Amino acid sequence: RPERARQPEQQRRPRTTGTPRAATWAAVILTAAVVGAGSARLAGDGSDAQSPQQAQQTNRPITNAGALESAIRSVQSAVVEVRVNRGFNGSQGSGVILQPQGRIVTNTHVIDGSSRVEVVTAAGQSIAAEVVSANPAEDLAILRPVTSPGTGVNLSPDTAGPPPSGQTVFAIGSPFGLQNTVTSGVVSAYRNEAGRPLIQFDAPVNPGNSGGGLFNLDGELIGIPTSIRSPVNGNVGIAFAVPATRVRAMLSQIR
Repeated sequence: RPERARQPEQQRRPRTTGTPRAATWAAVILTAAVVGAGSARLAGDGSDAQSPQQAQQTNRPITNAGALESAIRSVQSAVVEVRVNRGFNGSQGSGVILQPQGRIVTNTHVIDGSSRVEVVTAAGQSIAAEVVSANPAEDLAILRPVTSPGTGVNLSPDTAGPPPSGQTVFAIGSPFGLQNTVTSGVVSAYRNEAGRPLIQFDAPVNPGNSGGGLFNLDGELIGIPTSIRSPVNGNVGIAFAVPATRVRAMLSQIR
């Protein structure tokens, strides 16, 4: 729809709690709208636009800050912005470069049914990429860039098991087009919804974070942020990621 940028979609409305005057919560897909070739911005005149370095943030003091900073530096360049053009308007999300093949993982709702997309590296390089696999049930897609996008990251090993509640994690993505934004938090729970495993975490993520990375302090990719649960189209500390085990299973099916 060229006359208006799309708003984040609502997937479904979970049951409300029995608490009086409880808010109606909805799972919100984290894809941001973009206008033309640029990325969507937060409200304002643009005079306070942040650089990728300024956009980095953490949401709470962390005692092992040195380990966190080191882990962020080790994986930051592996997170890309993913853009899908639809005429004048389009959508925007994130993706993560994987070792050793150099393929990129993102969400299916980010690619929006396209067979080719544009990825923008942390260094600002724009690269075309082909969608080689998509699984809407898992909300995962694998991209093959036409040229090397840079160094990738490793998936956390399957032998590690589900991440424990309280484990420090951090997310990197492009919320509202603010590329290379970092937030941190903890794993809240490991859940199974209708046979689909999901990591619940409290690091703030918003539209544009979809398809980006959720990492542990070893710099391993433990999940791909897919949605938030909120009474508004913004984060209130309840977010979900597809576990790395699902990414590995999908990669094993690609020749």
